[in-house]
Amino acid sequence: MTAVIAIVKHQVRILLRDPWFLAIMFVMPMVVMPLFKRTMAFSLQASGFANATGAEQVVPGQVVMFGFFVGGSAGFCLFREHGWKTWDRLRASSASSRSLLVGFALPWIVTLMIFQVLLMVAGGVVLGLRLHGGSPFASLLVMFAYASCIVTLIMLVASTLRTVNQVNAFQNVGAMGFAGLGGALVPIAQLPSWARLISPITPTYWAMRGHNAVFLRGGGVREVLLPTAVLLVASGILMALAVVRFRVDETKQFFA
Repeated sequence: MTAVIAIVKHQVRILLRDPWFLAIMFVMPMVVMPLFKRTMAFSLQASGFANATGAEQVVPGQVVMFGFFVGGSAGFCLFREHGWKTWDRLRASSASSRSLLVGFALPWIVTLMIFQVLLMVAGGVVLGLRLHGGSPFASLLVMFAYASCIVTLIMLVASTLRTVNQVNAFQNVGAMGFAGLGGALVPIAQLPSWARLISPITPTYWAMRGHNAVFLRGGGVREVLLPTAVLLVASGILMALAVVRFRVDETKQFFA
């Protein structure tokens, strides 16, 4: 735990020195959400939610999609140590491979959790997103489970791939692809049949299922237990696979 805490503190200091990435990731969905609110209102009303304003889809959807971009940055931290020629210092420390992965993952799970909460609150203030009887704690559970799943997925990807460009490609394609398949861009009910068939393999599907239960159906903790459990179990499996795959003596290539 001492090694984990030291790595976490180091990652937090780096993050606080350059907050512009998170600022841009916050501003972009705030620009996009008003553009699609009316369209999403028509989509939700066509799906049977007569009183929907569109914010119930567009705000959680953008939170989920841009959350993938933010969580994907966890992989860059690992590659950055190679680029800065400081990886050997970490290898020489008392930190085990498991401690290294946990130390890199924890700050981004917390960061992604805060990012989602702030974006949801901003969506409520600017676009009028309301719970309609849903439980705010249930929404927090979904956001925590989603943050854990995305960051552990990126840890596995970063442990497996060799170059930061490969991780970057996965982050960008994954964010858009998972958002489309998981119902973050349009309601799941309006996806093609083949997309609905495979959408449950994406973490975005379960995150949106949980958010839909809260914001569209006024659900509470019981209604989000399944999507939360799926995301947390997936997180545990992904982290276990990352630990198995991770090699501290493996060379990683940062940006040239």
